[in-house]
Formats: sequence, C-alpha cells, structure tokens
Amino acid sequence: MPQGFARMSVDRDAARYNMSHKQRGHCVIFNHRHFDQHTGLGERNGTDRDRDQAQALFTNLGFQVTVHNNLRVHEIKEKIQDLAFDVNHSECDALAVVFMSHGEQDVLWGRDGTFKPDYLFENFKADQCPTLAGKPKLFFIQACRGEGLDAGTTLVHQKTRDEIDSGYQAYKIPNTADFLVCWSTIPGHFSWRNTTNGSWFMQSLVHVLTRDSGHEDLLSMMTSVNRHMILNFESNCPSQHHMHGKKQAACIVTTLMRKVYFTQKY
Repeated sequence: MPQGFARMSVDRDAARYNMSHKQRGHCVIFNHRHFDQHTGLGERNGTDRDRDQAQALFTNLGFQVTVHNNLRVHEIKEKIQDLAFDVNHSECDALAVVFMSHGEQDVLWGRDGTFKPDYLFENFKADQCPTLAGKPKLFFIQACRGEGLDAGTTLVHQKTRDEIDSGYQAYKIPNTADFLVCWSTIPGHFSWRNTTNGSWFMQSLVHVLTRDSGHEDLLSMMTSVNRHMILNFESNCPSQHHMHGKKQAACIVTTLMRKVYFTQKY
C-alpha cells in the first residue's frame, strides 16, 4: 500500500473498535526492579507482583504477553522498534504496553539510564506502524513523574435544607489517533508502591479490569480504576510525617476515537 495509506479495520462511523480479528494482539511488559549501581536508584520491591498480576490480566484479556525484566535503555528501544517495525499486526485487534520503573518529571528509567517517554509511543503512530493504524494502542505506565505529594481534601456529606454502511468510503485520521496512555500519577507527582502488594495503580488496574472487562469499555474502566485507587489507598508512613496520609490520582491521556471492548475470543 502506498505511503500515507493503511487498511481500514472498521467502518468509518463505528462507535467501537473492531475487536474480532484473529488475534487480540501483542502485550509487552517492561518490568524494572534492579538498576545499575551508578544510577543511585534503589530496588523497586513489589514490582514483581505487579508484573505477575499484569501478565495474568492481559493473558486473560486474550493478549499474547511477553515480559522483559531489567532491560537497559538501548534494549528497551530495540524491543519497541522490533514491535513497531518487524511485527505484522494485521490480524491483531490492538497493542498493549505496560511499563514499570522509576521515573522523574520528563523521563523514564531503564536499568542503566533515562529516556523520554515519547519513545514508547512515537514508533506506533499510524504512519510509522501502518498495520496498527486505526487500532487501539494502549499504554499503562507505573512510574513517578516527580517528587510532588498530594495531601488530599476530605469531603463531608452535607444535607441541604430542601433535601429529602459507509465502509468503502476512505477517510483520513491523524497519525496520533487511537492512543490511550494511562499514567499512574499526574505530572510532577510521586507514584506510590507497596513493597509487598505492588503499586497502588497496578493493583487497582488488575482489580477493575478483571471484574469489569466482560461488560465495560476500557475508558470507563479506567475511570473506575482511578476511583478505586483514590478511595482505597492512602500512604501510611507515620515515622515520615511529610510522606504520611498522601493520596494519588491516575492521569488518563487519550486520543481514542471509538470505545474499546475486550469481547471474548472463541
């Protein structure tokens, strides 16, 4: 197919993405627990539980899951390039990438250094990876994005006084369409992780998607993931007063143009 064109995977006006290809698609999990000594970064205890839970979740959703542990930056970039340029996604519904590591305001950490988060996404734009054009590209990122802490605000219930077929028609989409990037926290903020149970975000993601993926669309579920994390988690560090009693909100960035339903594959 000539450059600038890609095969249509669903009718122009469809409200849902086509999730009835032969395969659900690839899911790649990048899990970072150990870091090279020169980075000065501590071990991310609890992340292996996140990895195992995420692997089980995306396998159950029908994805072909590959796990990479403690890769260096050049290895992460190689895996991303392989996935974008050497894999044919024509028979796949979607792509999922889960990335778990240390992070700062504008960078993510591999085992030996940092890279810009955009690298995870840009190779999958429609013009770069045409076999994923018009298909959902889903990213779930568990990483700090700064040192900011959220003390939260307590809401109190207060009663008010008075309370008692055009499938053949070609259409153009932006190369940046069809992405969903789910960050565990908002820019500039800390992302909490329990050393035993794993991160608040991944625990909430696994809980909600396991419960609701049979009947809810993904964006609605991500709202529920945020609600679950907000209502059920609060930091407990009484010996470190500045870290104690903090909250966290996930940040969902989307250019999706249709709803994503994980309909059963038979």
